[in-house]
Amino acid sequence: MFSMEMKVRSLSVILGMATLASVLASTPAVAQSDFPLRPIKIIVGFAPGGPTDVQARLLASKLSPILNQAVVIENKPGASTTIALAEVARATPDGYTLSFGGSGAFATTPVTMASIPYNPKTAFEPIAITGEEQIAFAVNPSLPAKTLAEFVALAKQNPGKYSFGSSGQGNITHLTGELLKLRAGDLKIEHIAYKGAAPALNDVLAGHVQMMVGGLGSVYPMHQSGKLRVLAITSKDRVSYAKDIPTAGEAGVKDLIAGSTFVLLAPAKTPKNVIQKLNQAVNEALKEASYQQDMRAAYVEPILGSTPASTQQLLDTELALWKNLVEKSNLKF
Repeated sequence: MFSMEMKVRSLSVILGMATLASVLASTPAVAQSDFPLRPIKIIVGFAPGGPTDVQARLLASKLSPILNQAVVIENKPGASTTIALAEVARATPDGYTLSFGGSGAFATTPVTMASIPYNPKTAFEPIAITGEEQIAFAVNPSLPAKTLAEFVALAKQNPGKYSFGSSGQGNITHLTGELLKLRAGDLKIEHIAYKGAAPALNDVLAGHVQMMVGGLGSVYPMHQSGKLRVLAITSKDRVSYAKDIPTAGEAGVKDLIAGSTFVLLAPAKTPKNVIQKLNQAVNEALKEASYQQDMRAAYVEPILGSTPASTQQLLDTELALWKNLVEKSNLKF
């Protein structure tokens, strides 16, 4: 027979297990309704003041009142954003440490670096897309090419004579130039890598390099003043703040779609309800006219209504695009 003491112990164990089961059953609902309970940190792989940092701080300022918590930016520049992404990949997957950056940097590093400290396909949970920064092809006005098709024809007539500058070896602007060469029929134009967009821009303005491949924001003001001629952008559609600039498809080179789309990511295994709440907050912020205006002032086209699934699809598409380009063009880094 059980003693009174053993009965009491057994009853205590049963009650304890029932209480634990009740807590576990209610945890998802609590997490969904209460998140976030403390400040959220967004890690950016670039130094303060750059285009990506500006967009991150704009987003943070809009998310904070929606989520009722402080949203702070932490800059971790270096190694083509892999330092920042690696920190997010190994962070606790609870929604309080996120990554913000361009999909271009995210998708090009796996094919341009010998090794990276995370698996881009499995280390992150996509949350949302905020906007797209267009890549542009700009030439010195002295060049006898008024359209991208005319530049392609000129380059084919003079193989090896022309060159294009970019802001660095293996980055999104360099690879977009290589994509132009491939899509236009194996153009023979040389790539010249600079340490940033500014020196590349200076050499195009001086006529030392015929074409620059860079962010639309860095060349469009020069286009408006007549110092440069922007031939095309690589987006699917024209953008509202530069309606005079055709897409590459309109300008005679088909299937030339590339760019850097700003995305918000969380570590893998972050709870789905937390991901969904963050996605809803981003899309709510993007509905604000003032936010859209601020983005366009920085030459970023807002993208509304993204989902975690559409964000994942974008990243998968870009990873495949740049891997295929590097293999087909036999590029070495």
